[in-house]
Amino acid sequence: MEFDFKKGPVRFINGGKYPHCNTVFIDDEIRCIIDPACDESILKEIQHTRPVDVIINSHGHEDHFLYNRLFPDAALWVPEHDAPLYRSIDHIIDEWFDPDKGNKDKFAEKTRKYLVETFGFIEREPDRLLRDNDVVNFGNTRIRVLHTPGHSRGHLCFHFPDQQILFTADLDLVKAGPYYGDAHSDIDDMIHSLKRLMDMDVEIYLSAHGNPGIFDGDPIHIQNYLNIIYQREEKLLDLLKKGPKTLKEIADHGIIYKNKGPIKGWNLSVSEKIMMKKHLQRLERQKMVYLKKDHYTLIEKS
Repeated sequence: MEFDFKKGPVRFINGGKYPHCNTVFIDDEIRCIIDPACDESILKEIQHTRPVDVIINSHGHEDHFLYNRLFPDAALWVPEHDAPLYRSIDHIIDEWFDPDKGNKDKFAEKTRKYLVETFGFIEREPDRLLRDNDVVNFGNTRIRVLHTPGHSRGHLCFHFPDQQILFTADLDLVKAGPYYGDAHSDIDDMIHSLKRLMDMDVEIYLSAHGNPGIFDGDPIHIQNYLNIIYQREEKLLDLLKKGPKTLKEIADHGIIYKNKGPIKGWNLSVSEKIMMKKHLQRLERQKMVYLKKDHYTLIEKS
């Protein structure tokens, strides 16, 4: 079986674009797959060779639990903060819904259908809840769990100390930059999480998206990714220097996604609006802008 990267018992499979992601496979005494959402045939071959004992999801997004259903007998380990998402689709709807996404009943109906028909989502009780700094041993492989919120509330990264590998999951280092377009995404948490990862001494970064999703362990990759947040904010401030703007006017400017439309069911214009709103709220907390009559205005420095 061919893998895109391997070191010791750790294997990496590039999964391609959404609704897939890159997958980490630990071929050890205890066999484990992190984010089983790469090529379905490869995952079936792994399972056929010797059944997988544990599946881990880095967080509760659909492109990371896509093929959980292929391993019904494997134990399911998930982030502590995301456990409700696996127990009930209703919890996923509550987690993902943002008023900017429109009517909740319509959103719920669409989301429920999407998860069941496209992703084969099956509600189940997780077997283990993963917490920050948990250490798990699979035989010759240890992983340290890192709670790294920002992209989502429960998002986890995984450090392989013996192999000097860091799986960054959806802090994915792609050129498009960080995504924080869910209701409970948080820019300040994202910044803190990325700075935490920069302090780690590893040889290789593996990420859940991007091709090939393999980087040398130079923290400059994380710094460049982090800088995109600040660059977006600078562009927003430059726009507000031209005069007060509504959220719609700001979102229509396309600072993040350049007004790209839906991609495979993912509406980037909605994500743009949500993420710009989070930037504006951050700037309000910093006393750099204020909201009056639906218009955001730059506060002039004295």
